[in-house]
Amino acid sequence: MCFSAEADFVSGAVIGAIGVATLTKVKYPREIPLAALPLAFAVHQVIEGFVWRDIDDGITRVHGAAVNLYVAFAWVVLPILVPLAVMLVEPRKFHRRAIGVLVVLGAVAGGYLALAVFGGGVTAHAVEHTLQYGGAGRWGWEATYLYVVATCGAPLLSSFRAIVWFGVANLFAVAAIAFVQAEGLTSVWCLWAAVVSVLIFVQFSWWHRGDAPLPLPRVEQAT
Repeated sequence: MCFSAEADFVSGAVIGAIGVATLTKVKYPREIPLAALPLAFAVHQVIEGFVWRDIDDGITRVHGAAVNLYVAFAWVVLPILVPLAVMLVEPRKFHRRAIGVLVVLGAVAGGYLALAVFGGGVTAHAVEHTLQYGGAGRWGWEATYLYVVATCGAPLLSSFRAIVWFGVANLFAVAAIAFVQAEGLTSVWCLWAAVVSVLIFVQFSWWHRGDAPLPLPRVEQAT
């Protein structure tokens, strides 16, 4: 697939519509972080569209507001938000505690990567129709491993089928992208995660209809 500003803007619009639809199905406040993920991914894709615009203007290696916003969400927010969102809706105490450990691991990865982002050394450049983001620093790959464990592991520990599928799809994508084009992992995986975030909408639809594979977690179940 050829990636471009137009592809990011279109995908952002489509996924954004799904994200808004997901938010309309929220019943409990602690569902909001999970329900907000598709819309957040959509905004993320739109931001990358502006990174592409800078590339299209002839800048070989870009940095600045669009790059920093994109990477701040991808590197710093996601490894914390994904496991936290899954943990908040998890009804089983043991699973919730295990996911809590992944929240901590995600915070470690995000904290390290935040130093790179706010240090101003992050750049982006285009290689074979994908964007590659650099500047993660000396321990970048180690932080990436923790990142993958946190963001893919948490959905796999969920008690809800569609959320587990979301984790499986993302873990498969990370493995495939790392094998084919590891340098483009951030950009390609975030697009893939945005696309498969439709599974979050599926799970909320099951809950909304009352025919989820497992009962919708209530406050008293989470204590």
